[in-house]
Amino acid sequence: MHTCFVPELAVGLVALPEEEAQHVVRVLRTKPGDVLRLVDGEGRWAEAMVVGTNRKACQVRIDQVFIESETRPGGLVLVVAPTKSMDRFEWLLEKGTELGVEAFIPVWTERSERRIEKPDRWEKVLVAATKQCYRFWKPKLHAAVALSDMWTDHPWLQECQGAVAHCMSSISDIPSRVAWSDWQTSRSRAWLAIGPEGDFSEEEVRTMVLRGATPVHLGELRLRTETAGMSAAAQFGRFA
Repeated sequence: MHTCFVPELAVGLVALPEEEAQHVVRVLRTKPGDVLRLVDGEGRWAEAMVVGTNRKACQVRIDQVFIESETRPGGLVLVVAPTKSMDRFEWLLEKGTELGVEAFIPVWTERSERRIEKPDRWEKVLVAATKQCYRFWKPKLHAAVALSDMWTDHPWLQECQGAVAHCMSSISDIPSRVAWSDWQTSRSRAWLAIGPEGDFSEEEVRTMVLRGATPVHLGELRLRTETAGMSAAAQFGRFA
């Protein structure tokens, strides 16, 4: 059964968003009587019967809207510097969604090589991945922010245990790194900061540690930003 993303689900006759409608009509050749699965990314879903179509529109009938959960489930929040290659960052958004990431906070750092934000394009990646993996809650995509402003824009991070991954063997005045696989064990919600291709600066790591973050590593190999994010997401909560 094909899944469509419909931001506002309600019982009755509903017109699918134009992009979804064009896909089910032109690509899937959906016809009246076919059944679609609808999700809104906010914990609600429904099965709907197609009642009418044309080249640019599709109308469905919803008899009941189901609530999977009233509140957004906690999980891993990835604080990550967008990569110079936009494709690689979008790949991380896609795979992170499939692996259950709760939210993404793009951050600009001292060594960020790319500082272009594309929220509309990134949202489309999240929507597509949410539909593909049958998630009821779409990950939340926060606006990009300078790392130095993150605590002002996201004070709620202070209430959540966090970690910062970096590749430096040691930094004076802060604790040594511990293995992410060990640190994340038994945690149901946490945030992890992953830097750009050139890594965080020492001062950026110190700042996050002063804010309560634990320095961590993801193994002996040096990983690309997007690989590190996917690796961390794949391990999160799976060794409890």
